[in-house]
Amino acid sequence: MGNLEEDDRQSHRLRFDLRILHHEPYLMFNTKAFEAIQYYNGLIRDNIDRSDDDLNHLLKRQRQENILFGDRPLSLSIRPTLLTEKAYSELQDAVYLIRQAVLKIADHFLDRESVLSELGITPAERELIKIPTNVIRLSATARFDAFMTDDSFRFMEINGESPAGAAYLSKLSVLYPELETFQQFIKKFPVRFVDPLQHLIQGLMRVYREEFGGTEIKPVFAIVDKLNIPTRHEFTLIQQYLKAKGMECVITDPRKLELRDGWLYGEGKRIDILYRRLLTNDYFEMEDECQALLGGYKAQKTCFLNTFRSNLVHKKSIFSLLTDRDYNCILSTSQLEAIRKHIPWTRKLTYRKTRFGKRVIDLVDYVTRNKDEFVLKPNDSYGGKGVSIGEELTESEWEDAVRLAVLEGFVVQEVVRVKREAFYLRKNDEWKSYPTLVDLAPYLNGPLIGGCLTRTTAHRLANVTSGGGSIPMFILRHT
Repeated sequence: MGNLEEDDRQSHRLRFDLRILHHEPYLMFNTKAFEAIQYYNGLIRDNIDRSDDDLNHLLKRQRQENILFGDRPLSLSIRPTLLTEKAYSELQDAVYLIRQAVLKIADHFLDRESVLSELGITPAERELIKIPTNVIRLSATARFDAFMTDDSFRFMEINGESPAGAAYLSKLSVLYPELETFQQFIKKFPVRFVDPLQHLIQGLMRVYREEFGGTEIKPVFAIVDKLNIPTRHEFTLIQQYLKAKGMECVITDPRKLELRDGWLYGEGKRIDILYRRLLTNDYFEMEDECQALLGGYKAQKTCFLNTFRSNLVHKKSIFSLLTDRDYNCILSTSQLEAIRKHIPWTRKLTYRKTRFGKRVIDLVDYVTRNKDEFVLKPNDSYGGKGVSIGEELTESEWEDAVRLAVLEGFVVQEVVRVKREAFYLRKNDEWKSYPTLVDLAPYLNGPLIGGCLTRTTAHRLANVTSGGGSIPMFILRHT
């Protein structure tokens, strides 16, 4: 996320085809893409010995390269996600318009206490948000998490605080060309890969220099988070990438930071860019032990990316503002159309009247009586924690979930009918085709997207915390 003036300067660089938004159907899988997927699946199915060798190689190489979530490899599929050039372009256009909408609403409304309450910003979070920073962007690096539908895609949330996965995907993209099946596939269907890690580092460096005013040619990075977490391996991959670029990077727990003359130090190194992977919620759990971190944030000698202001767009209730006429009335026609197509109706669940479609409803009562239409989600959580899907619960279970959601400040979101795509997987030494949910999550470092995280699962929650897998996305050339 950024600021409107910066976007106005850069918007002329972006190609818009508004015919896509207003007239043509979204074709995530046109005839060429469907043909490519079928061909890849056929390569797996028709040569099981080769497929076995490829999968064994992929699993072995992930362990060698530490592409692990905890102690398990991230990818169990020898087929990556395949997207057409046209679909990637459509995704870019939609993300740009929605991002502009978020920034416009933020510019008009986020200085109001009532709106901060609607977002679910706590008093403690407000104190952090009020601390002045040299960084203008609300979020220097973000990720829009979407599900594919039969003819389009719909965003479920914005991870605006600490999006993970870029380094995993960067490394996986090198492993897939080692597979014989992949090599056979690209003889007929050439592909390209957009490296999200490269875009991430370039984006952080750009904000450090252009907004923060940093002057170091090769700044020292610090990745700051709890170190007893399953994504710890990714920190090492980022560190290795930066080292290959000639830049130092330390990995440290926030409680071990030191403050010297306003500068933060980690592992004895003065930090120029603090890449904050520590979530705000986790910070509050150890706040008393993080006085150096807070002092460095206030001093603004070390550049924090992301700043604590990113929480304003990280809350799931930001979609409530996007889908509510009281707020989106200031948006352009193209922005409203992008929201209509790609953002599910969302509200913070409280006792009140609100609009749902063309109706005015008593929110809690309507949600309680129409469970199959809705999903309940914690406003600020990750990994599918606390999510309740109405159509999977009994009436009494749903009523209990609604009561808890009101008490805890959850959001309610209209259910999205997601597309399932055929993936051939080996389970119990047998290759079979499984209908698989695909999560499409473009990374955003400024107004343009830089690659995508794609996660797959046979269940309803496509994230690695809930047992899903991550695979790289390759773009089919000439499509």
